[in-house]
Amino acid sequence: MAISVTLKASPRTKSGSAASIKLRKQGQVPAVVYGHKQDNAQVSVCAEELDRAIRIQHARVLDLEINGKPETVLIREVQWDYLGKQMIHVDFERKDRTELVRVTVPVELRNAPKQTGGGVLDQPFHTLHVECPLGNIPESIRIDITNLALGAPIHVKELTLPEGVKVLESPESVVVQLKLPGIEPVAAVAAEPGAGPEVIKPEKKKADDEEADDKKK
Repeated sequence: MAISVTLKASPRTKSGSAASIKLRKQGQVPAVVYGHKQDNAQVSVCAEELDRAIRIQHARVLDLEINGKPETVLIREVQWDYLGKQMIHVDFERKDRTELVRVTVPVELRNAPKQTGGGVLDQPFHTLHVECPLGNIPESIRIDITNLALGAPIHVKELTLPEGVKVLESPESVVVQLKLPGIEPVAAVAAEPGAGPEVIKPEKKKADDEEADDKKK
């Protein structure tokens, strides 16, 4: 399961792009904490610590300390500069560890097929939408492809999943297969409606910090 990391957050009283730029120059990332029918909290966190939590520790859930008070939050959205190097804003959503959440999880292939039969590896899904308790978000969905054979693809329904984890894609969807060169790959089947995940990826356009300030509960 993905680990939880504790970070300290400092309240911020100023908003807008100028204040956000100043914070980033100080090694801080402006952020908003929202949800659970509580007032939005405008905070900042250490950019280096958050970057380590996301890139190295693969954290999806944080214990955020605000004025000494812990808040369990899901990293709902991270906005990056156009180079994908500097975080410019983060959205944290308050959650309970037993609460069900919908997120995307990477698919991790393990080993290599013993025999390919002339086929090449085709992986229609590199990530999967899952529903699970906040405290049980898997770091990845691991698939051993040692016995993968031509004509015998691995479907969603055949995956071995951690306890409490449900994949939202169709059970008949092919996750990985061997196919002969020149054969069209199997089309991916969409996940259930409402399975929108958090976004943790570079953004081409810089988001205005004021939009986060206006986020509704």
